[in-house]
Amino acid sequence: MKRLLLSVSVLMAMAINVFAQNDVDAFLFSQSNWEGTARFVGAGGAFSAIGGDYSTISTNPAGIGLYKKTEISFTPLVVTAFKTTADYRGESTTSNRVRYSLSNFGSVLSCDFNKDETQPSSKWRRIQFGFGYNRINDFNSITNAMGMGNGSSISTALVNVANGTSYKNIEGDALCAWNTWLIDTMPGETSKYREYLAGNSLYQNYYCKTSGGIDEMSFTLGGNYNDHLFIGLTVGVPFLNYSCESEYLEDDKNDVVSNFEKVTVYDKMRTTGVGVNAKIGLIYQPTSFLRLGAAFHTPTYYGNLRESFDRQFITKFSDDGSYDYAYDNVSKYKLSTPLRAIGSVGFIIAKRAFISAEYEFTDYSMATLQSSDNIYYRYNFKDENLATSKNYGASHGVRVGAELTVTDNFLIRVGYGYNTSPYKDNTNNAGAHTASGGIGFRGKVFFCDFAYQYRHYGQNFWFYQDEALEPTTVTTNSHRFLATVGVKF
Repeated sequence: MKRLLLSVSVLMAMAINVFAQNDVDAFLFSQSNWEGTARFVGAGGAFSAIGGDYSTISTNPAGIGLYKKTEISFTPLVVTAFKTTADYRGESTTSNRVRYSLSNFGSVLSCDFNKDETQPSSKWRRIQFGFGYNRINDFNSITNAMGMGNGSSISTALVNVANGTSYKNIEGDALCAWNTWLIDTMPGETSKYREYLAGNSLYQNYYCKTSGGIDEMSFTLGGNYNDHLFIGLTVGVPFLNYSCESEYLEDDKNDVVSNFEKVTVYDKMRTTGVGVNAKIGLIYQPTSFLRLGAAFHTPTYYGNLRESFDRQFITKFSDDGSYDYAYDNVSKYKLSTPLRAIGSVGFIIAKRAFISAEYEFTDYSMATLQSSDNIYYRYNFKDENLATSKNYGASHGVRVGAELTVTDNFLIRVGYGYNTSPYKDNTNNAGAHTASGGIGFRGKVFFCDFAYQYRHYGQNFWFYQDEALEPTTVTTNSHRFLATVGVKF
């Protein structure tokens, strides 16, 4: 028996939690799950045609053009409870996690061009400047899947990776497998390998915890033309921070493999980086009760993502003790995410309520990985980008929301959203449903808002990405509570 290799593209990678730079990486970091103020979340995030909330600078920056006063808002409390259920070969495993975070800080300065509104000197009524941040994606999750396998083993994937390379030259995961006696050369061969675990029913257990998010710092300029046309431009600087810790176990609980007890693979991965993008939008109000909105987001360009990766294999045998081998790697790469387009409509009812809806389009096949190596050696990511085009496609999002002013100071809100699956394989049902509600208090200077959001989503994944195996079906339910406070003057 000898060493082990789980190449980054072969290990047990979930579509939502992935190691190394590949198509799943490109997809994961291209997603947006808009957060922000409690008012925004409570009304389902459907503010692109309504405006007047700081979070709109992340969806339709023209929303800043509706501001008539200077405002500062802060969302210091976001509590999220996750419940994830994984079903593998008839065995269901539930995991729970609670996280605390911040999702928003924003300030808007509104400047009046016409002090005398009875005789305006210009049709440009106001100009607004905005600065702050919104969380646009949250990576926090926890997944645990377990069950008796059907003769599959990670060692099969490792043999396939090692075959064709002399045992003197193997590296990475293959070297781990070799040094922990999971694979060995066939008799008389130096580059053909055999495995010891495949074909046996082993207990399999996969655990993964992810954390981090994408927090976008925004600089926004808006304008109000004659109270009918509102425009906005945002330059966004997203800060990406993603961490993943995982453990994969194959345990010979039924003693079907001579001398073998178990193999465990531990992983730690962290990706960080800073990007840049631009968003442009407009809101047109032809009548007092109707608003139409449109926004376009350029791709986000991450010019220097840094990934650190640590992996350790530990194999335990009944008679020969334990063997372990580890390696680490630090790499840098570039990522260009897909562009995004949003169209919206809002109805203002007697200046005391609104109903709004919006549609968002994103084509994830357009995400592109690039090398950040020097000019003399540049990995082209051809296979990874082809995989992105093959596996992912257009995703359609719909959000609807409503707000009602019950009294002069008290408001209630409801919202709903749905995003279609981004996978071209329609058997991987990865759509997401979101429902929300909230209340708010608005005084002359001080305001506060509270919101609750429920989100349900699911998808399949395969241990060590072998789609010939039976998939694990994962469903996640999250409950999020937010509180925002602010002042306006």
